[in-house]
Amino acid sequence: MPNFKIAYDSLLSLSNLQLRQYSDSKIELKRSLARTKTLLKLLGSPEEKLKFVHITGTSGKGSVANMMHQILVADDRKVGTYTSPHLTSYLERFQINDKFIDPELLARCILDVINAYSRLLGKGESELSFFELSTVLALYAFHEAGCKWCVLEVGCGGRYDATNIIPTPKIAIITNVDKDHTEILGDSLSKIAYEKAGIIKNKGFVLCGESRPALRKIFMKEAIQTQAALFFINQPTSEIIDGKFGLHQQHNAALAERAAFELGVDPHVIASTLKNFKKPACRFETVQNNPLLILDGAHSPAKIKAAVRMIKKLNQPVHILFGCTATKDAQELIDQLNEVAKTITTTRFTTTFRKASNPARLLSFVQKSKRAGFFLDPQEALEHIRKLTKNGEAIVVTGSLYLAGELRAEWVSESEILKKRSNSL
Repeated sequence: MPNFKIAYDSLLSLSNLQLRQYSDSKIELKRSLARTKTLLKLLGSPEEKLKFVHITGTSGKGSVANMMHQILVADDRKVGTYTSPHLTSYLERFQINDKFIDPELLARCILDVINAYSRLLGKGESELSFFELSTVLALYAFHEAGCKWCVLEVGCGGRYDATNIIPTPKIAIITNVDKDHTEILGDSLSKIAYEKAGIIKNKGFVLCGESRPALRKIFMKEAIQTQAALFFINQPTSEIIDGKFGLHQQHNAALAERAAFELGVDPHVIASTLKNFKKPACRFETVQNNPLLILDGAHSPAKIKAAVRMIKKLNQPVHILFGCTATKDAQELIDQLNEVAKTITTTRFTTTFRKASNPARLLSFVQKSKRAGFFLDPQEALEHIRKLTKNGEAIVVTGSLYLAGELRAEWVSESEILKKRSNSL
């Protein structure tokens, strides 16, 4: 059997054929989707043989994807769920029922995708991005593993996202709209909403958690054009999942609850699963208690706002370690954290998937009285904060899933993840 690490490195190396992840040209974006579809055809069109739950939104799409996965598994359905980015290991992007995909199966599928991609390039087609190749891999691998259902999380936006090559899903879910990835999706909420509305397909069934009338109109217009059934889900008035997860997760749970009901899942199965919901890693996740150390992947204004609410609930002094991608409005994010931090230390993640923001520049946005220094090495930054932290104080790492995931390897290494096919602590 092929070695997972060797196969993954081979796939990753192909990204240097297309270093630019996104294009500003709508014509090129459409061509890119067509190329992705052609690659899937070379692999037997696995997307035509799966039933989909397709999820987009600025905040909460990963949580809703995990809720839907857990509910469908509890309903005895074989489900593959594809999310991104991964935290510590690439394997984490591919969940099949109660475990991540078998590394040996994924390795074999990677080689099949690479061989098909080589044939695609030989036909004179242009290159695909790493995310596009990974999306093709997910659909192919889930079919090869015998999955009947696929929960598919959009990478960015929706309309021209690689995941949007699927046929009309059984249900499409749009959690909400806020400013994020503005360099790709546009600098206004209406532009971002338009991109997310793109997952609404012909005669589809759509649930949406957005509440603002002006943005709802954008989704309604798309639904009319595609003859899709669109329903708006309001913030619930009572708790659907444990209150410890935060108010924002109640709305996510309401979306998942309704979606599962529409898919014919027994209401008792839905309620029981949500009551015992296992939150994804790095979503305000406690990895250590002495001192209290929390990893949180919040990376947009709305997500940082939710993190700030959770920090306030800790009711103790908090030292924050912050890093983010270079495309974020870092000042807007740090301004919120200044309100609740005792100190803020800035750093960067070391992965090459995205460009990291300069930690020295990030520190300039921190209130002078709260600046605890910047570090190019995130491990050095974490050790620095540990030395600052006194009894009764907490540490929160936030600003980026890449940063949180990289540091999480201290508690669960990639070798452990590959061995047990789980990233649980």
